[in-house]
Amino acid sequence: MKIQDLIDPARVFLDLEAVDVKTAMSEFGKRLAAGTKLSSSEITEALIERERLGSTSVGDGFAIPHCKIPGLGSIQVALGRFATEVSFDNNEAAGVRFVFVVLSPPDQPALHLQILSQIARTLKSHDVRLNLLEAPDAMTAVDLVRRMADREGL
Repeated sequence: MKIQDLIDPARVFLDLEAVDVKTAMSEFGKRLAAGTKLSSSEITEALIERERLGSTSVGDGFAIPHCKIPGLGSIQVALGRFATEVSFDNNEAAGVRFVFVVLSPPDQPALHLQILSQIARTLKSHDVRLNLLEAPDAMTAVDLVRRMADREGL
């Protein structure tokens, strides 16, 4: 499976507000529950628990929160941009503005790692990162990721 097939403008949220990582993950829990059979609290708690294990911040204002959730039917990917920086690791200098959230069923560990790898490769471009931070709408963000993933041969 490819990242290009998993990202959908309906799961791109460019208007998020959060004061800390818990409220950031809560925003995704609320927004992603509708597309699953899970509650918003199940998604939120799984993302927060993963963040407790270690920050998912990858630097330059980006993070890739991810977790495996029992009861999830298929892998889900969402993108989100925060109006202001959110601390993901209690280091104010490491604020996050843009995230790729990956939710996976526990029985698909290889696919989970494959998608994380594809996101990381897509984000290695400084230009893509800058353009995602400035994307005017969801479709523009999706197109940026798809073009870069294609360029990377993903």
